[in-house]
Amino acid sequence: MAVVLSEMGGLSRATSCASIAAVVSACSGEMISDLTPGTQIKINDVPFTVAQTSRGLTVRNFETGATQPDILLTYAGLAAERVAGCPLTNITKETGVNTYYAAVSCPTA
Repeated sequence: MAVVLSEMGGLSRATSCASIAAVVSACSGEMISDLTPGTQIKINDVPFTVAQTSRGLTVRNFETGATQPDILLTYAGLAAERVAGCPLTNITKETGVNTYYAAVSCPTA
């Protein structure tokens, strides 16, 4: 940390620490999910964004490997259910990214 702070030139220690905190927050995915369109929701402190798209509910998470993939899939399904207020019927994961496509079964009026 001392090396990073010394390379930041004229920045104060407080500003440097705030910058580092912002980078760590971005790596956790929380900062990015706040900027993504849709409903933001946390499942066990893991942030997701849920949006209605042409593929149904698209659930996104921007973590960088902090949570195991099978747990993220489960949490993504829970996020879709909670935002939609209906039970999950199917969920698939896009290869290579934490994007999930969820189908829910909502009663029709």
